[in-house]
Amino acid sequence: MRIKSAVDWWIRLLFWTLVPLLLFRFKYIQEDELVIGYITIIPMVLFLLWLYLGTYYEFREGYLLCKSGPFFKRIKYDDIKSIKLVQNLLSSMALSSKRVEIKEHGKGYLLGTTVISPINRQEFIDELIKRCKNLEKV
Repeated sequence: MRIKSAVDWWIRLLFWTLVPLLLFRFKYIQEDELVIGYITIIPMVLFLLWLYLGTYYEFREGYLLCKSGPFFKRIKYDDIKSIKLVQNLLSSMALSSKRVEIKEHGKGYLLGTTVISPINRQEFIDELIKRCKNLEKV
């Protein structure tokens, strides 16, 4: 089961303003700078679109797959220590400030904490709880 990431209005506005502005920049590139434009602007636009369109979470057999563009993390259900609702803007695989924090057993805060933003957080948590055996109440 695949769940798309929720997207805050300001992130949506940022993406859909920045991408056209970067592409519009081509109109004003001098001919001798065209190669540099293709080398910098096109990869930036593709990367931003990949992040925006490719951020999702998938329940798989034995683990949760969290994907954001080229970045991904597999979290085994048995390794999940706690789940809680949070609201922050820390760097993560999330496109919304309303997030779900997943902590893993045996790992520190930096490597053992994944923050994601599924569209319906409570339904997502309920489904995740059904799959986790070693979950602590938070």
